[in-house]
Amino acid sequence: MHEAKKAVCVPLTRSIEIGFVLRDGWSRYALCRRQLTWFNPECPYYGQVLVISSSRIEEINTGPTVVIRESTFKRPNVPDRTGQLGLIDRESYRQARPEAWEAIDSEDPEVHARWLNIMGVRGVTYEELFITHCANHANFIEPVHFIREDNQIVPYSIAKTTHICSACLEFFNIIGSQFRKKLVVPCPGAVLFAGMAPNRYYEVVQPG
Repeated sequence: MHEAKKAVCVPLTRSIEIGFVLRDGWSRYALCRRQLTWFNPECPYYGQVLVISSSRIEEINTGPTVVIRESTFKRPNVPDRTGQLGLIDRESYRQARPEAWEAIDSEDPEVHARWLNIMGVRGVTYEELFITHCANHANFIEPVHFIREDNQIVPYSIAKTTHICSACLEFFNIIGSQFRKKLVVPCPGAVLFAGMAPNRYYEVVQPG
């Protein structure tokens, strides 16, 4: 079994058959520490070990919480800046967000600038990009942009990979667990560390 000692999304890579994230693994990696403050005592999985496997583990009596698989979904529309601000200006988002998630001023601006350069994001500041990060999570908390399948709401990511942050929170059901299915685009970290396909949607389905 492979222990994720840095980014928690590393076990999603195809080369790892079984991986895990320890209870304190969510705060170890400095690059993702602020983002992963969503994994806190308010989270129903807090204090548990996350196990990620490419096949069923017979020794575990219960089935998987979620199954992640590739999808051919193409999003029908995305919100503009006004729409994004509307998503985060709601009580549902304000109640769910950790205070530390909002503390981007505590991070080195040079790190933000390097990240934007590596990702090839032009004409936008990190502060402006952060609005999209927040709005994307907000859409999985109280969806505005979604499709319906079997009369159920299926929320989807509202931006491309370069404009998304901490998609692991949707992949691992920390955000959006009230929905049986989500359609999630990987963030740059999931592409770099786990080899997931950029700008491609993945189904995150709760079996049963």
